[in-house]
Amino acid sequence: MSRLELARWALSMTIPALAGFLGVLVGAWLTSKREERQRRFAFLERQLRDFYSPLIGLRSEIRKKSELRLRISSAANTEWQRLCEQMRNTARPEENLERLQKEKGPQFDAIINYNNEQFAKDILPAYRQMLAVFRDNLWLADPETRPHFDNLLEFVDLWERWVARSIPHEVIKYLGHTEETLHPFYDHLEKKLDELRLRLSEGRA
Repeated sequence: MSRLELARWALSMTIPALAGFLGVLVGAWLTSKREERQRRFAFLERQLRDFYSPLIGLRSEIRKKSELRLRISSAANTEWQRLCEQMRNTARPEENLERLQKEKGPQFDAIINYNNEQFAKDILPAYRQMLAVFRDNLWLADPETRPHFDNLLEFVDLWERWVARSIPHEVIKYLGHTEETLHPFYDHLEKKLDELRLRLSEGRA
């Protein structure tokens, strides 16, 4: 066999083997990229399911109940003032005001009592649940989300102290303890939820 024939024979043996090896490498690379993409999609789905969606759901529940409490309290106050004014314009205002207080007072007081009980039994536990979701699933939070944990923790802790009557109202007021301190957090959650849902719907892991 001549050298040329030997070279041709070697090439005829080498090229298919090399092509097969490259095919294996390309296949492995494609499989790796596909699995990596699937892992990213799975992580995004878990972020939505176990972190951002539950937090926004709890936030929505708190907001709706708080808004209803405020509407009812405002309406009750307006109606009570109206009833009192009617009694003042009668021939016996003091007697009628006393009768109004006796007959209707307990019903209006019940609104305040219910609001206080609802806060302790429903709203504050919802805040606690938000904190638990954040704490237990911190690994699912994007880096820009994590700093909001401290504000939520402080907000809930101050409410816990208030309910336990371990902090004066003046101190709460001085610390600026209002729902507005969490508004940047709520806005961020809405933004992240929309962003993650869009990425999933468009297939962008």
